[in-house]
Order: sequence, then structure tokens, then C-alpha cells
Amino acid sequence: MPRSGKDSATEEMIYEGIPVRIVRKNVKNLSITVYPDCTLKLTLTKGSDPLRMLNEKHDWIFGKIEKYRLMRERCESKSDRMFLFGREFSMRLDTDLKKGCYIDTENLTIHYASVADFKKFVRTALEERIRQRICMIAFAMGVSERVGNITIRKQRSRWASCSHANNFNFNIRMASLPLKFFDYVITHELAHIIEKNHSPRFWAIVEKHCNNYKICRKNLKEYWVLCNTNVYWKALIE
Repeated sequence: MPRSGKDSATEEMIYEGIPVRIVRKNVKNLSITVYPDCTLKLTLTKGSDPLRMLNEKHDWIFGKIEKYRLMRERCESKSDRMFLFGREFSMRLDTDLKKGCYIDTENLTIHYASVADFKKFVRTALEERIRQRICMIAFAMGVSERVGNITIRKQRSRWASCSHANNFNFNIRMASLPLKFFDYVITHELAHIIEKNHSPRFWAIVEKHCNNYKICRKNLKEYWVLCNTNVYWKALIE
């Protein structure tokens, strides 16, 4: 069923069992995005044929899907562990705790009184780390005075976003990331204060403050898959 917006229209279809979202807008370059959940997004002009594009890119599409499938298998093999800021922890529902959580750093175990306490613990820890890293990285980039509001959300397809008013939304999944990937996401969003697009100038700003950003971008995908397959992360994002 097509849905129209001010500058674009959206359609949906199934291609060889794969859900496809088609966005039609005035663009110079057509694009295909394969998401870690193995759904597709096509960005097309009004007169373009989505089936033709899908057929032309068939092998590439299913090659990407196979990579994500293998990622899921690796992540599912670790489904009994909790990944927090790049470290693996065992989880223990502790009946001796009346409320809250604590980390046994010696045994790498997270003790929690309830799922609600665990969720609150992760969100609080994430917000603290985001504010700490933004403070440091924004200062280095010279944009400290331009940082707006900071919000944590359960976004479906983005690690983070920056509005035109320089307000930031960060995905709860960021609490899974090691520091170098975490800092890349922060740097990426802060760069949007200076450049509101993904032009060469934008990427030059990112590279200046995160010279390994290409490696970080590549590895983020596996952490996204991890969050969507791990039982504890599913509890956090549901």
C-alpha cells in the first residue's frame, strides 16, 4: 500500500521472501540498503522499476544477507552472555537483592534484582557514558557550546541521530559497544553540528577526529545483529 509524504512516497513488497520498503523521491542516485534484520530499502525516482533494480543487484543483495546470517549464527552462539560496553558478562537474577544491580568485576557477572532494575541500570550507565564522552569529544571538535538536548531511544535502524537544532537521539543499543566504536558514533553525530549531510567535507571532519572510522563503521553492524539476537538485549529493546 503506497504512503505519501511531502517529498516522497513509500511502497512495500516482498522479493524472494525478503520484505522490501520502496521510497520514491527526487534523487540523482538510486540506492539499495540491506539491513541487519535482512530487510531491504530501495530509494528510487518516481518512474524507476524496483523489480528490475532488485534483479540487477540480486547476487549482491543475497551476498549481504548471507553475511548477516553468519553474523547471527556467531551472535547466537553467545546468547547466554550479556555484552555491555564491549565486555562479556554472565547474568544472575539475585534473590538476595531487594532492588538495583551491581557488577562483580572479578567474576564478570551482573547481579540484578529484576528485569526492570536491569533496564534502569543499563540506561543510567549509558546516559552517564554518553554525556561524559560528548563533553570530551565536543570540546576537541570545538562544538561544546552548540550541543543541544540528549535523549536515549529504542531506534529501529539508527545508532543515533542529530536534528537541525543539534538535539541528539542515541540508541539504547549503544550500551553494547566498545569505547572505540562508541566514540565513533559520538564523533559522527557531533560532526553533523558542523555539516548537516554526508558530504566529503563531513567525512573529512569525522576522519580528523576518528581516523579509524571506516573500521568502526564496518564493525558496528555485528553489534547491531548481536543486540537483535541476544536474549538479554532483546529484553532491553522490546
